[in-house]
Amino acid sequence: MLKNLSRIVLYVLCAITIVITLLFFLGGDVDPNADYVEPVYTNAMINLMYACFFLTALLAVVSAVWQFVIKLQSNKSSAIKTVVSIALTVLVLVIGYFTSSGESITLLGSGEVVDEGTIRMVDMMISTIYVMMGAGFLLMILGPLAKKIK
Repeated sequence: MLKNLSRIVLYVLCAITIVITLLFFLGGDVDPNADYVEPVYTNAMINLMYACFFLTALLAVVSAVWQFVIKLQSNKSSAIKTVVSIALTVLVLVIGYFTSSGESITLLGSGEVVDEGTIRMVDMMISTIYVMMGAGFLLMILGPLAKKIK
């Protein structure tokens, strides 16, 4: 039953995405004579992407909690490792936020000033990506070496 439900949801989401994408590319422009051409269905495409993003984030969190509960009942040490990895990720995010510059910048062309909070969040995400990539690279290198040593 669950397999059929997931297949139906997949087909419905694919159909909605195809229809909105076709409307976006083939639906015409708001003002064809403008300097920057804007498709009529731009808002529909943006709203679809928001919906897909938030649905994916929600399902990822629900799935992680579900797996944690299952692991907690069967293998407590594995569940503790999951909590430690989440705590380390949050720690990296917090350290990245407080070590970021926060100096406001002016965008080229428009002259808009980007506020300190936005700059800190972007800087935090970039530093977190660097740390996670470095950790992943080290684990790729050291993982097989640790298995050979044992």
